[in-house]
Amino acid sequence: RALPEVASRLAVTRLNRDPTLNEGYWWDAVVLTEACRTPQAVTGLLNAERYASGLVGPLNPATCGAAGLLAAAWNKPLVSWACLGDAEGLDTLVTPMPEPSGVLHSVLRFFRWAHVAVLSAPQDLWREVGQGLAQELRARGLPVTVVTSAGTEEEEAREALRRVQRADGVRVVVMCMHSVLLGGEEQRVLLEKAEDMGMTDGTYVFIPYDALTFPLPYQHVPYPVLANNTKLRLAYDAVLTVTIDSPDVTFQEALQQAKEAYEIPAHIDPTQV
Repeated sequence: RALPEVASRLAVTRLNRDPTLNEGYWWDAVVLTEACRTPQAVTGLLNAERYASGLVGPLNPATCGAAGLLAAAWNKPLVSWACLGDAEGLDTLVTPMPEPSGVLHSVLRFFRWAHVAVLSAPQDLWREVGQGLAQELRARGLPVTVVTSAGTEEEEAREALRRVQRADGVRVVVMCMHSVLLGGEEQRVLLEKAEDMGMTDGTYVFIPYDALTFPLPYQHVPYPVLANNTKLRLAYDAVLTVTIDSPDVTFQEALQQAKEAYEIPAHIDPTQV
């Protein structure tokens, strides 16, 4: 749903027609499929040395070390917004945005919320994000007392939330999983179960991690998943969303403008991306 082929094609098209950016070079993009399992996620990079001038990614922070070493050996930039902590020493790593864990730490410090639980979806990518985030927050002095996963089964969500309740002093639950606003089933089940367990009355604050990495439209934007689910809408009162601001034009508006300018296919619905 992120349409990486469309996004990369749009980016290089705009780059190629702007001489102040392309400096006389002609750019092209190839999308490499990043495997969901961590061990296989690096293998797709092995042949990239032959044709790539730089690499954008990876998404899985657990692969950053290996990908960073390859990029350094090839002397090619590795542009990644997902690499955490131990990847900082890599020679050619470029971080294009503030580190999500640093932004989250600033928010937690502002509200004086110290004790944190990290709940992730069961897939390798989200497990690695959750574990990396916990390590980063601990390195910044915050006690992360619960790190666990929960899938789409209600019992999994209930057990994860019970661990949060049993932990001493937890105030914030960081959800490392796809946002329910964008179709994330694990987060829907988790929040609905939290509502059933009385955890959404202000006792706990639930923060979605994924919204830290992209501009989630939030002003005057209807989300059908909230309109059609009373329990989820009640639970969402306990959710604090921290996202990248896009003051001039929202992501969906920018995509609609690109569609109207025939820069992207006409059949794409911006609200579904």
